[in-house]
Amino acid sequence: MESKDIEVVRSNLEATNRRDAEGMMACMHPNVEFVPIMAALEGRVYRGNDGVRRWLADMNEHWEYFETCPEEFHDLGGRVISFGHWRACGRASGVVVDGQPATWLAHIEDGRIIKWRTFTDRAEALEAAAVTEAELANLGAER
Repeated sequence: MESKDIEVVRSNLEATNRRDAEGMMACMHPNVEFVPIMAALEGRVYRGNDGVRRWLADMNEHWEYFETCPEEFHDLGGRVISFGHWRACGRASGVVVDGQPATWLAHIEDGRIIKWRTFTDRAEALEAAAVTEAELANLGAER
């Protein structure tokens, strides 16, 4: 059985794929600090419900499609780390990105995501989560 924290992370990723702002916000604390992949690379942070809406507007402007593809989830107690990849197609360029590694780290407060960060470097994500590969192996993964 999947933990409630993993359920909220999975639901958020599914809502992201649908570009469903209301679905995403249902998973997120009103004061969420949201750092998706491109924002992380550019050093930007989206905050709160308005930030989530702004991010989705940015996504619609720049990407024909953008899909998260989580493959495994680990409940770290108040945090969830998920490994997978993403694929996308640039709206203006038509460039397709497929299989780009991604790690999502969510901090959970009162059953909702209070902090979200996407990483392209697994080691960097593990360091941010303060967990090792060995510790994850002991926890097991939910798929």
